[in-house]
Amino acid sequence: MMKVFLVDDEIAIRENLRNSFPWEEKGYQLVGEAPDGEMALPMLRDLNADILLTDIRMPFMDGIRLCEEVQRTMPWVERIILSGYDDFSYAQKAISLGVREYLLKPITAEELEAALGRVSKQIEEKRKERENLTALRERLTSGNQFLRDKLLTTLFTDEGNPEDDDALLSQMRGLGINLTAPCYTVIDISFNAEGQERLSCRNALFSLAEMSGGGVFACSAPKGARALVLGDNPEDTEERAYSFANSVMHQPELSEKKRLVISVGETVVDFHEIRQSMKGARHARHIQSPETKEERKIISVNESSGEQQLLSETDLSPLFERLQYASAGSIESILTEYSEKIDPALALGYLRVAALMAAQRIVQDAGGNPRDELPNTQIDEALRTEGEEGFRQLAVLLRTAIAYRDQNRSGYGDTSISRARAYLAQHFSDPNLMLQDAADEVHLSQSHFSTVFAQETGLTFTQYLTALRIGKAKELLEATDMKSAQIAMEVGYNDSHYFSYLFKKNTGMTPGEYRKENRNE
Repeated sequence: MMKVFLVDDEIAIRENLRNSFPWEEKGYQLVGEAPDGEMALPMLRDLNADILLTDIRMPFMDGIRLCEEVQRTMPWVERIILSGYDDFSYAQKAISLGVREYLLKPITAEELEAALGRVSKQIEEKRKERENLTALRERLTSGNQFLRDKLLTTLFTDEGNPEDDDALLSQMRGLGINLTAPCYTVIDISFNAEGQERLSCRNALFSLAEMSGGGVFACSAPKGARALVLGDNPEDTEERAYSFANSVMHQPELSEKKRLVISVGETVVDFHEIRQSMKGARHARHIQSPETKEERKIISVNESSGEQQLLSETDLSPLFERLQYASAGSIESILTEYSEKIDPALALGYLRVAALMAAQRIVQDAGGNPRDELPNTQIDEALRTEGEEGFRQLAVLLRTAIAYRDQNRSGYGDTSISRARAYLAQHFSDPNLMLQDAADEVHLSQSHFSTVFAQETGLTFTQYLTALRIGKAKELLEATDMKSAQIAMEVGYNDSHYFSYLFKKNTGMTPGEYRKENRNE
């Protein structure tokens, strides 16, 4: 079943396409939607869509720019342009980007079905061509392909000298391959396969590299394969490297492998330093991922080996998120800010439950047992004392939990993902918050950040942000009389209809139904 992703800034159009077209009946799955290209780009990576259905004129990142980014980083995704403007210049630009279909609004179900059918046929033909190419490679024992693989393999040997490297560059040019670029990164790919199965996996990687249009070149390696990524600058190279690594994870030949470790080396600016990047990638695999361990992971030479606890998409509390990274001195201000939106009659009782759960989880995440580390006397005081003194006792309990965290998790909160989660906990109510904002905060490229974030939290960026917002919405529904539209704005959604749709999708209830069932009067 082909996966389709929809992008349009008009909620009415998205709702109409979502609800009026019989997606599954026609053999398609609508896996997600977004109101603009900037929000759509990381979601497309997360959901591994086959077809992008996008409007042209949108805020932040328009459809043409989105198609450009998709063509650069996810060339296997076919694109269909939607537009209310019969402008030939748009059509020309779309065609130059490899867009196969250009539909004018309003779109009928028949037109959409026909366009999806044509694009799906093209996808199937490409997959067939790849299968044929794989079969051809399997028959090759000599010739340019064999020579090319051998030359690239020598580039990744432990030792080399500039003269040999220059000769290799010249030989590759003779095969029609230009390896000259401002920046390079090596990717080491290790998987558990032998014989014909290993050959099939390698050929799938070779085909994926060819789809990059000269940005990635792959060759065989003892444990699987290696890839050389070429880029125009360090940021561009890192983006390409992690986009390729994510694509490898979703390759059909490799998607079921119990062990698939992809390690990304450092970015270098000299062709003669490629072995340095290769050694870094290989070292990251050996240090962070023992060969006997079954796992599927993308790692970097620059990442810490520390493990983070995986999160549940359905249980993210904004109070816990704020307190998890807080210093002892900021507890009172966080509790005050948290309680400002809650009905005064419910505030202390609600804070008691939320703060106790946060204190217990902080201790658990630091490796301790809450029953041992949180004194019963403190818990009793926090739960029984009324008024301002009760508020103060909650702060005392939380300081105890944070002191335990700081003592037992040295460097806690210093990793990129910890800092990103703290950033999201403070800014999740911003409707314009994007993956790029969080990535910029921790100085990583979008693809690098998206990959590491998902692996260390167990959620994609989109899932995490949605869960954070829905968690806060639940609290406001339980503890205030704010209307659904007000709550939508409070948690970062300008469109109350879209908020209601997401809330029901994630909880199984409308906001009103949730409030009725969970509000304690």
